[in-house]
Amino acid sequence: MKNEFSNKGNLNKSNEGKVNESKANVNKVSTSTNKLLIIAQTTFSLEKFSKYTETIKEMLAKENKDLTIEVRNTICNATKLRQEEAEEISSNVDYMIVIGGKNSANSIKLYEISKKNCNNTIFIETYKELEDKLNEIVKSDKVGIMAGASTPRKSIDEIINLLNSQKIHKS
Repeated sequence: MKNEFSNKGNLNKSNEGKVNESKANVNKVSTSTNKLLIIAQTTFSLEKFSKYTETIKEMLAKENKDLTIEVRNTICNATKLRQEEAEEISSNVDYMIVIGGKNSANSIKLYEISKKNCNNTIFIETYKELEDKLNEIVKSDKVGIMAGASTPRKSIDEIINLLNSQKIHKS
């Protein structure tokens, strides 16, 4: 995300730095330079980063044979592990709950990964947002829970307690 702290820092180090937030914008990358650095936001999806990087390399290599491309994967290991866990859990449940801040890049990625595997995925910040979904959730055999890195433990516990009070099986 363009306004993320880590992106602002990296852009300040470059005279021509650009933030590319979508694969659709890859064609806007300049080929007039002979050096290109591709760097990932620390919370970016590892899978998307790999795909974007390959697309950029293929496209730009055709247009500029003298181009040197350096790729720096700065995706945090804890973020990568959470994304892998979300992938695993959401593939094995009937209902998935992702807990985190609506502006948290980390939590948004967990939601996107989970939604890809489980159609019944919701993204909430507090247990209160869950109350109107309980009738749906109780029909599920298995419910998965994933929380963003900075989600307060209290929020997670409140949601688990609410689900336990409904005798819902968590994963």
